[in-house]
Amino acid sequence: MTTPQQPRNARDFYNKVYGERSPASLEWVAGTASPELIKLVWEGVIPRGSRILEVGSGVGTESVFLAVREMKVTGVDVSSAAVEIASKLAAIYGVEVDFRQGDALKLDLPDQTFDFVCDQGVFHHLRDEERPVYSAEMARVLKPGGSLLLRCFSDKIPGGPQPRRVTSRELIDTLIPHFKLELLERVLSFSTQQRQAPLGWNSIWERA
Repeated sequence: MTTPQQPRNARDFYNKVYGERSPASLEWVAGTASPELIKLVWEGVIPRGSRILEVGSGVGTESVFLAVREMKVTGVDVSSAAVEIASKLAAIYGVEVDFRQGDALKLDLPDQTFDFVCDQGVFHHLRDEERPVYSAEMARVLKPGGSLLLRCFSDKIPGGPQPRRVTSRELIDTLIPHFKLELLERVLSFSTQQRQAPLGWNSIWERA
């Protein structure tokens, strides 16, 4: 039986944990953008002035990184507590980010708005029936030719109920109806004391 101390799903979990714990105590909070995102910015793949949506923006470190580099950023997270923390971080850096509470599967955003969508940690929480909804929604908010940067747990990470371990075939089958695959590689990511140097997916998908 589920109790209030045992959230039923990822949405309940993140709503609870961001409201009760400090960002530094959360194993998935690195305090900076991922190397994969930094590389795309430094190399100009994501140029200054791009309109970017981050789904699962959490405490805002990647969104703020992008805003500091003159991107126009919207960050969406299921947790209102996370949105509050992220807004404070943006204020400290003196940048504007449109942080808002919401669901990545049902975005309150216009069609064809963004040049890039960034996801680090949403996809690997989705149930099977939610995956095609996610793919369609990411494609809907992207401009033609826009790109999705998707990073998630891979099947090379030792088991556990959540986040889900994702195979390359699962990614391809989910996204190919709406996207063209540009890059799919395993990278060292999501390292914690419990999971030393695990391999996650780093992938880039162009809106078809």
